[in-house]
Amino acid sequence: MQLAVDVQIPECFGGLDGEVVYIDTEGSFIVERLVDITTQPYNIVNKFLRWNQMKVKTKSSMSEFTTEKVLSRIHYYRCHDYVELLATVHLLPDFIKDHPKVKLVVVDSIAFHFRHDFDDFSLRTRLLTSMAQSFIKLATEYKIAVVLTNQMTTKVKHGESSQLVPALGESWGHASTVRVILYWEGQQRYAWLYKSPSKKESTVPYQVTMGGIRDIVESQDCDESEHNLQQPAKRQRVT
Repeated sequence: MQLAVDVQIPECFGGLDGEVVYIDTEGSFIVERLVDITTQPYNIVNKFLRWNQMKVKTKSSMSEFTTEKVLSRIHYYRCHDYVELLATVHLLPDFIKDHPKVKLVVVDSIAFHFRHDFDDFSLRTRLLTSMAQSFIKLATEYKIAVVLTNQMTTKVKHGESSQLVPALGESWGHASTVRVILYWEGQQRYAWLYKSPSKKESTVPYQVTMGGIRDIVESQDCDESEHNLQQPAKRQRVT
C-alpha cells in the first residue's frame, strides 16, 4: 500500500505521477489504512510548499494529490482462487494498454492460493513459471515495476533446527530479479536485500508508522528534518 501511494507522487517532486494495479489474493487490502498512508506525504509536501513560497506548478500538482485522487488511481482486483489470479494476469497487458499511466503492479500475495489449493506440485510449478514469465514480459515491454509479496514457511530437517524460508521453493526465487526479505529481530523490523543484479547484499532497519513505512531516525534528526526539507540528510531507505 505504501508503494501504491508513492508511485503517484507528482513528477515535480521526483515522483512518477503514475497509477497502480493492485491484485489482492488474501483480502488484506484495507482502505482506511491506505487513507492514513495517503495523508502523511500530503502534509509533508504542504510544509515544503509553504517554505518555498508556494510555486504555482508545485501548488497545482499538490492540489491534485488528494486522498480521493489517490484512491481513484488504484485499480483493485480481488482474486479468490488461483484461477481468478491467472485470468487477471492474462488480461493485464490489454488493461495497461488502455491505462498507459500504470507504472506499478502489486500482487499481495503470490503464494496464498498456490500454497493451499494444490496437490499436484508439478502443475503448480508450471503455472508459477508461466506467470513469472508473463510478469517479466509485462515489466520489460511497458517499463513498469512488478512487486510480488511471498510468504514465509518453516523448513524442518531431520537432526537440524528449523528455520524460516520463503514459500514456493527456490525455483520461484530464481524467477524474481530482486528479492527483499522482511523480518523481525527482537522488537526491530529489518529489510534484507537478499538478491539484486546491481546492489550488494545489505540490511536496513525500518518502522511501520501511522503514515506508512519510514526510516529509523534519531530523535534529534526528527526536529531538524522539519527545517531542512530542501537539504535532507542522507539516510538508508527501504526500497
